[in-house]
Amino acid sequence: MLKKILITLFVITLSGSVFAHEYKLGTLEIDHPYTRATAAGAKVGGAFMTINNRGSQPDKLVSVTGAAFAGKVELHETKMINNVMEMRELKQGLVIPAKSKVELKPGAYHVMFMDLKEPLVKGKKYKAKLNFEKSGSIEVEFDAIEVKNNSKEQHKH
Repeated sequence: MLKKILITLFVITLSGSVFAHEYKLGTLEIDHPYTRATAAGAKVGGAFMTINNRGSQPDKLVSVTGAAFAGKVELHETKMINNVMEMRELKQGLVIPAKSKVELKPGAYHVMFMDLKEPLVKGKKYKAKLNFEKSGSIEVEFDAIEVKNNSKEQHKH
């Protein structure tokens, strides 16, 4: 009986890590990178994730490269200024403070895939490389998910 319980716990632990969709680079943890599926003909798409810095020094996401499906990739911030939602490119990158996490999400920090060469299709994975100032680079896969039209996540550029 104990053997069955231990095997079950092992399988649950193993399956949880398989489905977690996270990456580790030094003291950085990148959790669940995803993008939203786009309509045919769309030229831009947003991508999101959480970056957790477990280290004692800050790091900076300086660029996202190697996205063969996009002509250009930028880091953006969207925020409310004088009751108007404004978006701007983070040309100096995105600081990930020590012992903190930064969430890239709709309506805030995000990755912007521009000049899309193809629609981002629900269920497909899209590779790109995250480049950090101190920790180096790591290739991740962004899962394309569907967003309902009435979702708070709907975000236009």
